[in-house]
Amino acid sequence: MLRWFLAVLPLLTLCLRLLSAELEPIRPGPFAVACTNLEVTPQDSGPMFDFLNGKTSSSGTVYLTDILVHPEAVPTLQVDVPRDSKLFGKQAGTRIPLVLLIVYPTTQENPRPNYKYPYKETGDALFTHMQQLGETPILADPAVKYPLIIHSGGYNTHGLWHLSRMKELAAHGYIVVDMFHGDGRGTNFAGNLALRSIELRATLDYVLQHSDFATAIDADRIGANGDSAGGHTIAAALGGIDPSGRIPEGADPRIKAGVGLVPFLGGSAGIWPFKMDLWYFGEDHAGLRCVRRPFLALYAEKDTNVSPEGVVAGVHAMAGPTIAVMLDGETHLVSNATSSDIRTWEVLFFDAWLRGDAAARQKLKSGTSVRGGVNDHKTSQHEAPRL
Repeated sequence: MLRWFLAVLPLLTLCLRLLSAELEPIRPGPFAVACTNLEVTPQDSGPMFDFLNGKTSSSGTVYLTDILVHPEAVPTLQVDVPRDSKLFGKQAGTRIPLVLLIVYPTTQENPRPNYKYPYKETGDALFTHMQQLGETPILADPAVKYPLIIHSGGYNTHGLWHLSRMKELAAHGYIVVDMFHGDGRGTNFAGNLALRSIELRATLDYVLQHSDFATAIDADRIGANGDSAGGHTIAAALGGIDPSGRIPEGADPRIKAGVGLVPFLGGSAGIWPFKMDLWYFGEDHAGLRCVRRPFLALYAEKDTNVSPEGVVAGVHAMAGPTIAVMLDGETHLVSNATSSDIRTWEVLFFDAWLRGDAAARQKLKSGTSVRGGVNDHKTSQHEAPRL
């Protein structure tokens, strides 16, 4: 019996590994990365965060556009805010600027210097091969049409917090656009969530018509990712609605797949009698049943800002292909140790659903965790659309 057991042990081990497939971490991408201009002049009139995130006070509103050295070199659009004062407050009926950062794959020989953004309280502030005034993008291959990813950051955050993740995706051959939402300019949470959806659609319109990038983007391969409240923005773009009608619909059929990192899919804030209902997809997540496009949720086990149970319930409510992955021991502000795990799941997901990569699709299907990094494990997966 012992001899038999030793003989079949390798086969049993292989079967166990297949049943609980551990994915090899995806290495950093092969491309060098460049970005559009975001050179600024620091001001004594207020902290840098106020300009990055926007701020409204009795003396007026400040935003990133106030400190740009070369505003004509920075992708910036004007967003029309609907005339709904109940939802948008003083912004209703106005036009507000929205600054974009575009990160893209470039050649290894790109001679343009890096730019260090003058702000230390952030994750990554190094803009590699940044374009200067009058310069156009140097793409890795001008003849190629690249998939596009739109990024929406967390509430009251700014693009520098997401820069390293953007550069990782660009290194894998994606053009990535981040929106400096400027939540600090808004009046309330619901209004800002609604405005983010408007900004996302306007950003897509702008980038797909931009003289420098329109011909480099494959308009049939567009994805979106978002963190925290940005995850809400992405779920809305994929078709999620507010059943109560408090927030207008934000669906954009051009977006084929979405990723949410610690995605806010609804919740409550405060305690009775000051408890606020923030279930903008419905407390039963009924508004997410309209989501039929692929969605990947990466969530944190010890998140006190976004309920892990709420993420799982929201993902289960979606009608399309979904995957949920828990990052064990992590909080809402996930640690740097998660970077290889997040990169692996995210690149595989976008490769599968935007590039149609069959090998990536199979790894997503069979993989349950990523080797190294933090302990992560897939908690749910639905491959086929549900009725």
